[in-house]
Amino acid sequence: MTSILAVNLHGLINTPAPVRTTLVELGIGKRFAATVVKDDATTMGALKLCKDYVAWCPVDEALLISLLEHRGKLSTVKRLDATALKAMGYKDHADLAAKMLKNGLTLSSLSGVKPYFGLSPPRGGLKRSSRRQFREGGVLGENPSLPDIVKRMI
Repeated sequence: MTSILAVNLHGLINTPAPVRTTLVELGIGKRFAATVVKDDATTMGALKLCKDYVAWCPVDEALLISLLEHRGKLSTVKRLDATALKAMGYKDHADLAAKMLKNGLTLSSLSGVKPYFGLSPPRGGLKRSSRRQFREGGVLGENPSLPDIVKRMI
């Protein structure tokens, strides 16, 4: 089962109510928040509803390991480090990432782990318009170049 990385690029200011509730339910209610979700019809419908505020792409294992190492959190101050992973029954970040991609495990199903990654704005800027879809010359919607942007946001 494939997983999708979804990143909120706009926040919740001046968003319509259905979009706002969908973003909160996806776990990306804050600006530059990212999460990993399952690739199924329900999730794709939610992402297409929020296509003017969110960018998404399939996630690969190297990017997911990097996100878990640098931006994984247990609480607002505690990081997802090796001791916390061993207490949950995982060897390291790579083991958790492999199980997330192969078994369809999500961040929200892990107890004690924040269901989103808080990212910083991309170093060097977005390079493309943050108000347009990818096919129109922007960064929103289904974006195959999103992993490069997320690497600059970690």
